[in-house]
Amino acid sequence: MVNPLRARSARRGVGRRAPALRLLWGLVLALAGCRPDTEGSASLLDAPRVLAIRSEPAEVEPRKAVQYTALYALPTADALAPALDWALCTARKPLAVAGPIALECLRPSGPSLLPLESAGDTATATLAADVCRVFGPSPPAPKPGEPAARPADPDSSGGYFQPLRVRGDDAESEYAIGFTRIACGPGSATQEQSLEFTKNYRPNENPVLDRVVVAPEADATPLSESEAEPSQVPAGERVVLRASWAECPLVASCENGGDGICGAGEDKGNCPEDCTTPHGCTGSEPYVYLDPIAQKVVPRREAMRVSWFATAGSFEHDRSGRAEADADVSFSDNTWTAPSTGSDVRLWVVLRDDRGGVGFRSYYVRTE
Repeated sequence: MVNPLRARSARRGVGRRAPALRLLWGLVLALAGCRPDTEGSASLLDAPRVLAIRSEPAEVEPRKAVQYTALYALPTADALAPALDWALCTARKPLAVAGPIALECLRPSGPSLLPLESAGDTATATLAADVCRVFGPSPPAPKPGEPAARPADPDSSGGYFQPLRVRGDDAESEYAIGFTRIACGPGSATQEQSLEFTKNYRPNENPVLDRVVVAPEADATPLSESEAEPSQVPAGERVVLRASWAECPLVASCENGGDGICGAGEDKGNCPEDCTTPHGCTGSEPYVYLDPIAQKVVPRREAMRVSWFATAGSFEHDRSGRAEADADVSFSDNTWTAPSTGSDVRLWVVLRDDRGGVGFRSYYVRTE
């Protein structure tokens, strides 16, 4: 039996236009800390939907290039992905406007939208030189006759973000939104705090799902990523799924060849093994944060959030994860009830850290 479920990637191209995209506020959860009410289960995929947008790198400096990838999920073989229209939004959201982005961002075109070069579900951009003035801690220059502008407020991790939007290139399509974390440094810092922050802060790395396994306390069988050889689950069965990610070292080490991560206090001078080609950890990373109340630089860990999606069956939780206080645990469990009849099911799992990083993988299951 051929599995009719698939998600188009840029390498497989795009086809004819699909039904309208749903407006995806779920991508804002890591920033806003809440989600709107929706009909039915957010984890049940019954229409084409963008489930996530990943920036690579996960944290970008002004004037630097970034590549975006959209996870566009299709529930059936006859739901073909549209060509996607990508744009960075250069408008800062006014304080009086509800929602995560300026209304100008949610239009087909306009002076605040910068179209991006794209190929299917990927696009590229270069952040503007003044992006930290528009969306970061450096207040933009006021317009003639207007009062001085205030700096943007950081999110709960101390970060600043530029929004982007994705839509199908047909008139009926709605929008999916994502955010790029900007490397702007801390706001309202003393010179001493800025030096300490710069020495110890490392840009975010996108998280990576190591694997998702079935029955972690028993056989720990990995879910299949092969459409030709799907995992087998009895119809109607309740199974525990465990998503796991890397364990990140809390203290940087350069001994015995290093730990492979350019951590706090390390650089090419004192740890060339780790920092000649620097990269972070793909799990819950440690980072430093300028505490606005204590007015000092403090160590923190990333919280991790897992979003679960499937074309059939039901999850006990749409989302699971680990809070910052629980960051030592590098996995998260959820229970999935398989459909009561034999069918082929596609699952998607999206992993997010609370500094805006995103990772995702997809899986195939056959119920009998």
